[in-house]
Amino acid sequence: MSMPVTEQNHQRTANTGRKQKCTVLGLVGGVGSGKSTVARLFGEWGAEVIDADAICSELHRTPDVREAIEAEWGRDIFTEGGQLDRARLADIVFDRPGDLNKLNAILHPRVIERIERRITACRTDGGPPLCVIDAPLLLETGLDRLCDTVAFIDCDRDTRVCRLARERHWPPEEIERREARQTSIEEKRKRANVTICNQGDLRTTRRMVRDIAQALTDTGE
Repeated sequence: MSMPVTEQNHQRTANTGRKQKCTVLGLVGGVGSGKSTVARLFGEWGAEVIDADAICSELHRTPDVREAIEAEWGRDIFTEGGQLDRARLADIVFDRPGDLNKLNAILHPRVIERIERRITACRTDGGPPLCVIDAPLLLETGLDRLCDTVAFIDCDRDTRVCRLARERHWPPEEIERREARQTSIEEKRKRANVTICNQGDLRTTRRMVRDIAQALTDTGE
């Protein structure tokens, strides 16, 4: 998708003082494609970044979610210090579709509600021109309905496998297990409006993020 905008055009728009609509951009891609890295680059550009994983972490500490999780999986799912053992819970639910559905039923409505509130806040006077949703299950949870644009983060499987082995110590089987619960890579690619390459050359990725950010926030004259 060609987005012929310039830094000068972006600065001129930013300096007009006019109220600007906040554009919502959702990110999709394979496990390990680097959506969080791309979201961070948009944040450096000035976008408000909504991190669904961070929201889940916050929810795991709330009494109602902790009680619901304990009711389903017992007290042993928490550490001796009272923290939710997320790795153990993931091992359970990714092998049992019924359990995964139960966990999603606990978390997803609460995550979506918080994301909707954040977007509403972004669209008030003085809000940022761009809001980016970094959510592993953007399509599966219907969060794409809140987006004006969806970007596919393009990264080949070998790069993703090496990246996750290095950063999370995941074997290829773990990637397959998690991707089996998500929309296929090709479907994600098909449903996106723009593509961002994230093969490991950060300068290329940063340049593509800049061009897309400029295009999405340029209101013209």
